[in-house]
Amino acid sequence: MLTLYHARHTRSLRVLWTLEELGIKAEVKSLQFPPRKLQPDYLSINPTGAVPALVDGDLVLTESLAICEYIAAKHGPSLLVAPGEADRVQFLQWLWYGESTLMTPLSRMATVGRLQRQGPDIDAVMADARDNAGVRLTSLEKHLEGREYLAAGRFTLADISLGYPLYLIGLTGLDHLLGPRSSAYRNRLHVRPAFQRAVSVP
Repeated sequence: MLTLYHARHTRSLRVLWTLEELGIKAEVKSLQFPPRKLQPDYLSINPTGAVPALVDGDLVLTESLAICEYIAAKHGPSLLVAPGEADRVQFLQWLWYGESTLMTPLSRMATVGRLQRQGPDIDAVMADARDNAGVRLTSLEKHLEGREYLAAGRFTLADISLGYPLYLIGLTGLDHLLGPRSSAYRNRLHVRPAFQRAVSVP
């Protein structure tokens, strides 16, 4: 059986969501965040101390999108857009937009927020990150014109990738950054039963 190391509100939500979409059972080991400080024995699984980590026999994977692609390739290729399939390039573009382009300013805000410090420099960093996120979301709003999902006319792993930072936007009170199409898109993703089950895991 697969074993997933998970902490709430982290990128491991993507993996839980993928598992739920495909109906795959896994042993979920919930960790306190940040595990590298609060559960140092976890470093034997993932030396970086970050979550998620997936253990499948002798294989250990520690990048959320790599884990999701691994699971989908084995159990649910419909979540992928195969080489040669229409919209393959858009699938790749938006798969990585969710982790790279949009997560960058959100991660900066989360890191600064955990420091629990105040002052003009901190405020400037947070404001810049918020503005950056808003600018980056404009490309999503434009792409969603006439589309329900990001690629291939169906729900794919690209939507799971992007659904996670859109979830964080809601948690951090940044809903005002979303345009109407992006807001409706997020709602479509987050009412999915698989997402609801995944996000309820402690």
